[in-house]
Amino acid sequence: MTDVRSAVPPVVADRHVLNAGGTDGGTRETIAALLRRLIEEVSALIRMELRLARSELGASVKAAISGVVAIALGAVLAMIAMTCLLVATVVWLADHIGLLAAVLGVGGVLAVVAAILIFVGIGKMQRLELAPRRTIANLKGDADLLKGD
Repeated sequence: MTDVRSAVPPVVADRHVLNAGGTDGGTRETIAALLRRLIEEVSALIRMELRLARSELGASVKAAISGVVAIALGAVLAMIAMTCLLVATVVWLADHIGLLAAVLGVGGVLAVVAAILIFVGIGKMQRLELAPRRTIANLKGDADLLKGD
């Protein structure tokens, strides 16, 4: 069973906190103890907010890495495609044979795949939110609460 007096908010009198009945009852807490507890709770709150910010930033960094990898792969394929297209051009100019169609086909396909990968990577990068919005909102709410607003 719970004590009914513990559910009632304390009343501040002089430099002590008394239970709601106004009697001592052995539950007195000094202002210094209250301030110490307030500091401990605020510091615990700040630690939790920092953990949340770290978590949000970690998720954003992972998404950024994914976008960078897609762009890098697209860039590598684009270089390969350009090499193939240049070789095809040389072959076409030098010797009008069937090898040209094969090299142009491979180069064209690689160019299309590279373009798709680059656009996907750019799209991922544009959707990123690096600012920890939830943490900022929580910190603003915490600051308002501490101000008493």
